[in-house]
Amino acid sequence: MAGKGRKYKVLEQSEANLTKQQQEAKFNAEILASDGYKLLQNSPPNRLSGVAKAEWKRIVPDLKNLPVRAVDRAMVEQYCFWYSQFVDLSKRLEAVDDVDDRMKILGTLDKVSKNIRSAASEIGLTVDSRMRMNVPKKEDKPKTLADKLGF
Repeated sequence: MAGKGRKYKVLEQSEANLTKQQQEAKFNAEILASDGYKLLQNSPPNRLSGVAKAEWKRIVPDLKNLPVRAVDRAMVEQYCFWYSQFVDLSKRLEAVDDVDDRMKILGTLDKVSKNIRSAASEIGLTVDSRMRMNVPKKEDKPKTLADKLGF
């Protein structure tokens, strides 16, 4: 996962000493990230399968309450694709009796599940990711040794 870089901190969470100009630039970037872009389209892309399209229709209305926008469409498509693969593999698993074949499908299901979790986390479909998006983290750092020890 090299090259991913440092996670972005919203202005109110930032502890850096920013100039007024840097603060304004960061504030404007935050507004653009959530409000300056078009919303996701309600209709799913044609290239998605039936299950993926149904998942798109299920999640997009709720995603509109989060800062997920049309520019994030590829990540939403990716999540829907992996979800459809999960459903397909689950159905295939039920129909297979051979232990070796079941183990292969279970291994693939494990990989697909990891991809689903990753994509879901990126677009706010997990409780943790929604909390990180919506709840600013404020840390009160003790300044002195007495503060650290509680004196």
